[in-house]
Amino acid sequence: MVYLVIVLATLSRFIPHAPDFSPVYGALLFGGANLKKRDSIWFTAISLGASDIALAKFVYHFGVAWGELIQIAAFVSIAMIGWVLQKRFSIGRLAFACLAAPTAFYLISDFGAWLEFGNFPHTWKGLVACYVAAIPFQGRITVSTVLFSVILFGSQQIYASRMEHRKHSQALAR
Repeated sequence: MVYLVIVLATLSRFIPHAPDFSPVYGALLFGGANLKKRDSIWFTAISLGASDIALAKFVYHFGVAWGELIQIAAFVSIAMIGWVLQKRFSIGRLAFACLAAPTAFYLISDFGAWLEFGNFPHTWKGLVACYVAAIPFQGRITVSTVLFSVILFGSQQIYASRMEHRKHSQALAR
């Protein structure tokens, strides 16, 4: 089921949506929390890498370059942050992950944009200017991370609670 959540979130990138507002971030946190660590890395890399290449080539008509590897690393970092939710889930840990994931994505992906595209000089000031230019996009990314994480993890917690209640009720009925 977790793989399906990630695939559906990845496919949602091909549907018109508000810029920088996507279920992908929450789905990757969910995958990181629920898949084996190794699986959360390779599945994220393949699914998001393939969708990035398809979007670049067929939707945006861009070429694909080495910077795509940095973008994939940014997506993988989100799944890795989900690992903090594997052993022990709490609202505090989820809040941390919901803030850390878009922050890691921002730092890694914008570093890649600075290296690859040449819109900013390859100096410390150029890197800072690149990060500053990307700040306006962070609000929607963070809100979508929180929203979709709450939906996915909340649904999982409700389901687990219902299953536990059902198991308890069946045990009492015996």
